[in-house]
Amino acid sequence: MLKKIISFSLILALILSCGIYASAEKPVPKSLDKPDSLTIRDDDGILRATWTNPQSIIQATKDVTDGEYEQNASLYYLFDWKKNDGNWNVCPSPNDPNFNDIPHGYFYMNMPNIMIDNSGTSETFFVTWHFDPNDISGSFDLKNNTYYFRMRYVLESNYSEFNSIYSPYSSEFAIGKNANSNAPTKLDPPTNLKVEVKKDNNGKPYFQLNWDIPNSVAEADKFFPVYHVIDFKIGNGQWLSERLSWDWMPVAPSQQLQSSDTLDPVEKQLTDKVVIEENVYYFRVAFEGEPTTSGTNIRSGFSNIASTKVQAYSNASNWAKPELDKANDYGLIPGILKGADMTKPITREEFAELAVKLYEKTTGNAAQATSPNPFTDTKNTEILKAYNIGVTVGTSATTFSPKTLINREQMATMLSRTIRAMVPNADFSTAGAPIFNDEKHISAYALEHVKYMSKNGIILGSNGNFMPKAVTPAQEAEGYARATREQAIAMSVRTFEKYNSNGN
Repeated sequence: MLKKIISFSLILALILSCGIYASAEKPVPKSLDKPDSLTIRDDDGILRATWTNPQSIIQATKDVTDGEYEQNASLYYLFDWKKNDGNWNVCPSPNDPNFNDIPHGYFYMNMPNIMIDNSGTSETFFVTWHFDPNDISGSFDLKNNTYYFRMRYVLESNYSEFNSIYSPYSSEFAIGKNANSNAPTKLDPPTNLKVEVKKDNNGKPYFQLNWDIPNSVAEADKFFPVYHVIDFKIGNGQWLSERLSWDWMPVAPSQQLQSSDTLDPVEKQLTDKVVIEENVYYFRVAFEGEPTTSGTNIRSGFSNIASTKVQAYSNASNWAKPELDKANDYGLIPGILKGADMTKPITREEFAELAVKLYEKTTGNAAQATSPNPFTDTKNTEILKAYNIGVTVGTSATTFSPKTLINREQMATMLSRTIRAMVPNADFSTAGAPIFNDEKHISAYALEHVKYMSKNGIILGSNGNFMPKAVTPAQEAEGYARATREQAIAMSVRTFEKYNSNGN
């Protein structure tokens, strides 16, 4: 028995050891990409360096951190510098015998220990005594001296298992006297600005901005840091730059040159709320540059103006257009359906947002989202509002299935529930409701709702049939009885006109 236990233990140890090695079999790269967009700026006596890490370096940083390579390795950045026409002060790698903590320790860092933002940008800083331990002046004499910088990466074995791998150097960056003698004195504005409304995981809207960078601006960024600022206004209101100042305008992350950004005006405290359905939001972008010696920033003109104004819908059946236009005038089309093809089927998520919009516009009351969220597949607050007021339930105790399409009997049921939430004291009797030829196919839970809605002329049948749902594989395949966006919105308009008590 003891022999069996020992044998099993040896086998288990072998399996585990193989598993460990199998989890770290990524070969060490043979080369490294160089740092991009190195810039140095003076910040009240501190030189701040920023650069962009290539995606391959970001991945290598992760691989080193997670121990993915075949050999144990470390990844560092190394800065070299020189003053005026002097020799380069080269920072050796930590494994180099010439490496000394002072001064080299100020000019290198283990890559896993630095911050890399979403655009791949990192930052470090230097003070005078990093360059000269005897210099206690606290500031650089940039009017009389020029400092030059360059940087690179190095991947080193922690146990001498492979030779150190160096990246090429970045472009050199000079700061100080005559460093920018050929630098541009003006900046062209961004071009082709576009804005798109998006929502975060909680259903909260924000804006995605994209623009083109003129070649002249990209060239200027080689001489001094160039970044963007965003100007913003709501409707016919004043631009942010007009009612406050340029300094209050949202600025690029890490003040790096980039061709896109996101803006949440609520998060930036520019407005209390964002309501896409009720307001038009306008944007324009400009560039700002920071020459290191002039002391005066350079600003471009503004880009073209981009706005969130969209058509109420992009496509619709002729019969639906009058009611869709009414829905737009009434403010009943939720943001999720703005500009959409209304002939397409409607999802559970879309109908929930439509129902909440109808409830709020009709009653004048703001629906409240249920808390805590019972669903694991959505964080959309509009869905949680619909659930809270009884418009809809989940497809299980923990799921809502937001992208699932709905049929006509489901649409009638949810809209009927919305009406009951809006006017709970109304007469909900179904006496006198039409009898449909296909009534036997209407689900038991939906029958009362279908009859009530048809009695009040909100949802109609055709040729004596209601067409509640697909009941055969062939009908299912052809999308029979599938509710469309325009049908749902048309019913929302009829409901609003019948029950509106808010004076809208």
